[in-house]
Amino acid sequence: MKGGITSGVIYPTALDEIASRYRIRGIGGASAGAIGAAAGAAAEFGRSSGGFERLRGLPGQLGEGTLATLFQAQPTTKPLLRMMLVATGSDRPGPKRTGARKILANLWAAVRAFPVASIVGVLPGLALVIVGVLSGEAVGWLLALAGVLLALIGCAVAVGLRLFQKLTGDVPRNLFGICRGLGQDGDRPGFTDWLGDAIDDLADLSPDDRPLTFGHLWTGGTEISSAMPATRQIDLRMITTCLSEGRPYEMPWDARRFFFDPGTWRTLFPPRVVDALEKAPPAIPTEGDEAEWRWEEQVAARHDPPLRRLPDPVHLPVIVATRMSLSFPLLISAVPLWAIDRRHPESVEASRAFRESKSPAAPPPVSGLRFTREWFTDGGFCSNFPVHLFDAALASRPTFAINLGRFPGDRKPDQDQTRNVEWAKTNRHGLLPSVINIPEEGVAAVGAFASAALNTARGWQDGSHLDHPGFRDRIVRVLQTKTEGGMNLYMETETIDGLAERGRAAASVMIRQFNEPRYPESDPTATGWDNHRWVRYRALLSVLPDWLASYSRGRAALAIDPTDPPSYRLSADGRALAGRLTKALDDVAEIAADAEPDALGDLTAAPRPKGNLRRIPRV
Repeated sequence: MKGGITSGVIYPTALDEIASRYRIRGIGGASAGAIGAAAGAAAEFGRSSGGFERLRGLPGQLGEGTLATLFQAQPTTKPLLRMMLVATGSDRPGPKRTGARKILANLWAAVRAFPVASIVGVLPGLALVIVGVLSGEAVGWLLALAGVLLALIGCAVAVGLRLFQKLTGDVPRNLFGICRGLGQDGDRPGFTDWLGDAIDDLADLSPDDRPLTFGHLWTGGTEISSAMPATRQIDLRMITTCLSEGRPYEMPWDARRFFFDPGTWRTLFPPRVVDALEKAPPAIPTEGDEAEWRWEEQVAARHDPPLRRLPDPVHLPVIVATRMSLSFPLLISAVPLWAIDRRHPESVEASRAFRESKSPAAPPPVSGLRFTREWFTDGGFCSNFPVHLFDAALASRPTFAINLGRFPGDRKPDQDQTRNVEWAKTNRHGLLPSVINIPEEGVAAVGAFASAALNTARGWQDGSHLDHPGFRDRIVRVLQTKTEGGMNLYMETETIDGLAERGRAAASVMIRQFNEPRYPESDPTATGWDNHRWVRYRALLSVLPDWLASYSRGRAALAIDPTDPPSYRLSADGRALAGRLTKALDDVAEIAADAEPDALGDLTAAPRPKGNLRRIPRV
């Protein structure tokens, strides 16, 4: 499911519709899509006790302005929230302001945000106006006019300085965001409070079993234990972005090298969540010496601030991963984690000293490791539509992907919600790419060009799947107007209900597409699911010859004795297995190399566009 802030109201009804036909085994998303995925996973966990009935009612809880109340700024950043909403046209329901009304609204929002600065900035000009008016002469009126201009300039400068101070001081101190996520007035929950409670309620967990963890989902019960992806009852995944390392991470992760600061995290998560993290069993080392692993934790506990290693994924609360995926830049604070700076000389020396301390003559060091803080933000920065999350070599069960898009031009939603969604109805027609119209002059041209460049950098990989065989027929795009979804926190109840029904329609058309006869077009006898499996098989075969030819060239140049390799040695059993697999690959490569050109051309000619088979890192 794709990210889109408030567009997430589309997902509950869509998932409820899908759940009426299928059991959800794998579910994932980024940003707002991660919220939908977490809610869907929790509802599947609580299916027997009415989880999907409760999920169906979630959008109805967010009308009448409730959605906007979930976003509560800290006192130091509160002036920025309304300015941001007004600047994006998201401070009220209905059409966006344009022209002079938009400019005046932004000016008034700035004055309201910084009233003292506005008054101080106006005072010199106001004094000049008073002097000019009191003089009563022509020169006086010129002074009065100059005073008006000075007042406007002074107000703009004073407000600008305060805004600069907030953006460069208060926002970074507030973890690079306006809202941390917890409620601020004691009466209303923040979005993290609300979402954490919603996830646990959907799962129907007792107070003693909360919060919902990935281990709960994997086993399908309140007993928490690990499970391989293929055996997980419910496999929930989502994407977060580590800005400090410039890369995405898929959660729940095996990257257990990260530590958290419980004090800071108590300003980001409800108490029961941090309590659960602190009570979780120590993480099991994925590599290296366990004694050194525990020593690192002891040093981390003496750090300022005290740090704790994140627990194994099985004990990670679902709300933690979800919150790390939805940290929409500036609006929602980033989530800080800590890691050992293993490149720092002091860390290198401390680790060396510990390894030498294993002899009784040298006690282990109690400090020396250097820690660095790393910032995690919105998963949509790197993959806002992670359609690849549950891909396999060949499909064994249906997967659906819900994309989001804008209505073209001035087109309005149709009363028939199925006309407000788009999907590939045949093998010849994939989803057309969304095209951004870029003006060719003026400030709007520069802004649109910069926005398109940013969107391309962050979304090109996701967008490339839209017309690709084996992807295009399982993607449905839900269309929205500019006043629906996105940053529109003040959507009316009628708008939220309409988006919810659009989500249900999106799921419904995909279910029909996969379960009704659709292929071949001339005389449909096969379902979309039959066709999808065949397309995936043909797409795999079409890229194998190129991959096998590349394998053959590399295999011929390998020339390494497997009994004496330079690294990553194999046991005798491992070498025997490797030998059998290698022979099988050699045989298949030979078959492809000796194939008749016509047969090879037939195999690789379709489907189009052609893909690549390659080994890539896991995020």
